[in-house]
Amino acid sequence: MKFTKLQWWLPKLLCLIAAFAFWVYVINEQNPIVEETFQVPIEVHNLDRSLVATNLPKTVKVKVKLNRKEMINLRSDKIKAYVDLQGLSNGVYQHIPVHASVPGSDPAVSISPEYIDVEIDTYAVKTLPITVEFFGKSPQNFGVKLDKVTPEYITVAGSSASIAKADRAVVSVKTDGKKKDFSEYDSINVLDQSGSTVTGIDIMPTQVKVNVKVTEAAKTEMLNVKPQVIGTPMKGYHVGRISIDTPVVSVRGPYSLFDEKSSLSTESVDVSGATEDVTRTVSIETPDDTTVSPSTVNVTVEIKKE
Repeated sequence: MKFTKLQWWLPKLLCLIAAFAFWVYVINEQNPIVEETFQVPIEVHNLDRSLVATNLPKTVKVKVKLNRKEMINLRSDKIKAYVDLQGLSNGVYQHIPVHASVPGSDPAVSISPEYIDVEIDTYAVKTLPITVEFFGKSPQNFGVKLDKVTPEYITVAGSSASIAKADRAVVSVKTDGKKKDFSEYDSINVLDQSGSTVTGIDIMPTQVKVNVKVTEAAKTEMLNVKPQVIGTPMKGYHVGRISIDTPVVSVRGPYSLFDEKSSLSTESVDVSGATEDVTRTVSIETPDDTTVSPSTVNVTVEIKKE
């Protein structure tokens, strides 16, 4: 008996559909147990507020076995690892168990390490002034100085043993390439008397704002003075010779000024409508951070008849 094409492909199609349905069933209806490991910060529970626990590891490994559906929805920040220090006082304690709480339907949990050693000390607080230190190489002829630091003091807190070591609060500011005033936020490093960093303490705030003044070295040089004339004399007259009683003046200013300028201009002398010589006492331009001596000169503009 011969089979039609439909009769030939129909069983295969049904098998394919059945296989797909079985796969969907396994994925959606069967919910196997899966395993995942999380790195979880360790917390301290039930310790008296006047005390602080030190030498704790920052994190522990929490291995969780849970059904796949719940594992997919499990957020790492919902997993908690902690030690219960209720009733403990100053001293060193060994083999303190680490606990973990994991949301879900009866998850299997293992923790590494399971036990830790804890040192408990009295909680202490200290206020320290901020010291700003500059490092790096400023451009030639430039220097820096501290303008302002905000706040001027910070607070450190932690075990009394650690706080007793805290001697200085230092902020390091890099000055490479700085030619203008600047401000920045910098982190604080708390040092002991030997200059080593004190660890295991809280610093509040963790950053300060530093305002820095950048100054350029100054020198004195002689520069030419260029008189400036504007306007047009009366019809039939024209401008002739322009003279100045002090053609060279003493200028004290930053080094970069003399790289940019070889002369200074006067304020303008207006000869509009003039029929005779015009003489005016005028000021000399004075750039920022610069002094000019003398600061005024007499300019005479000759007016000639055509």
